[in-house]
Amino acid sequence: MYDVIISGCGPAGSNAAYKCATAGLNVLMIDKDEFPRKKCCAGGLLERAYSALPNFSTDLIEKEIYGAKFVMGDESIEIKSDKRVAVTVKRESFDTFLFNSAINAGVESITGHRVIKAIERDDCVDVTYGNETISSKLFIVADGASSRVANSIFGAPSSKSRAVAIAQNLNVEKDSGNSFVIYTIGRSPLKPKLKNRFPSYAWAFPKNNQVNIGVGGVGYPTEYLKQSMDRIYKHVDSQFHVISDEEAAAHSIPYAVRDNFCTKRCMAVGDAAGFASSLSGEGFTYAIFSGLDAGMAAVDFINHGSSIPHAYRSRLGKDVLPYLRSSNLAARLVALSASFCNVPSLVRQFSSDHLIQKTCIEYVLGKCDWTKLFFACFKRFPKALVTSFGHPWVPQPPIV
Repeated sequence: MYDVIISGCGPAGSNAAYKCATAGLNVLMIDKDEFPRKKCCAGGLLERAYSALPNFSTDLIEKEIYGAKFVMGDESIEIKSDKRVAVTVKRESFDTFLFNSAINAGVESITGHRVIKAIERDDCVDVTYGNETISSKLFIVADGASSRVANSIFGAPSSKSRAVAIAQNLNVEKDSGNSFVIYTIGRSPLKPKLKNRFPSYAWAFPKNNQVNIGVGGVGYPTEYLKQSMDRIYKHVDSQFHVISDEEAAAHSIPYAVRDNFCTKRCMAVGDAAGFASSLSGEGFTYAIFSGLDAGMAAVDFINHGSSIPHAYRSRLGKDVLPYLRSSNLAARLVALSASFCNVPSLVRQFSSDHLIQKTCIEYVLGKCDWTKLFFACFKRFPKALVTSFGHPWVPQPPIV
């Protein structure tokens, strides 16, 4: 009988395991892959998440990020910070570091096997992998947005709560700078009925001698995303000269938090819980925080008899759920505005506001909560709306 069994050894699962093991709990992690492993991810880690990681090695940092650049067709806007706001990492190295940190803390692991099912009982959870069934007092699901185990325990999410992303690493000749690049792509020409949907987006994140590019969206045909990806590739090549590239990979990302993500003896963390920004698709930060929160909730449950729903939700209510609520509200406002406003004009209105710039940086650094950022943007919203009204044009990827 283990104290805790965790399905998935990514950032959420490994951080949860580390927290449990350092508190003296008997923990087992199970993952379908061997480590190190390939992972389809941009690798952007916000400063407030980076600073929360225990024993983080600076050797893992690929690039220090000091700003963000928004590209809309043939025009762009850049916001810079005097302080570092994020870093980029390679997920293979980063995930392996977290995995080994958990192992060194005393966690047992089984890799190369997938958890097939988990049955919650009154006094334990029976977890089956391969032909084996083992039991634990608690079970943490950390195996991604498409987790069948999470669906069986917490219920299947809505079909509209998943987006598709394609990502690829490009090896480049020139230095790729120190800013995240975000592209506004446009509405799909293949399905006119999507004209009121939120425009798809793309990114280019700098790394050491590399740029990770990707494109994602909700309800867009795969072929359209591939076409957009090709244009981003050409844009990066025109700037930094692509020497070679790695194989592109597609994966699903959550677009909404699950209605239920914990029970008496089970918790879902990271993408398995739907913890990702519906505005940007970013889930790295929330994987780390929810993993740490689940680990501390498990310690409270085992050592002090606390209720899992209370212990877990109360922690998420401080560092995960408020941020996701603000992101969801912002995404809805942008989606509504994009149907009758000029998106580049909207972005220009918000990004040129000094108070919004300052608050965004504080938000990323973890020095203010979501309410301050929301009200800073809300004050600007009426003017931005009026100025941009009547020109519902959303650009295609940059012109090369």
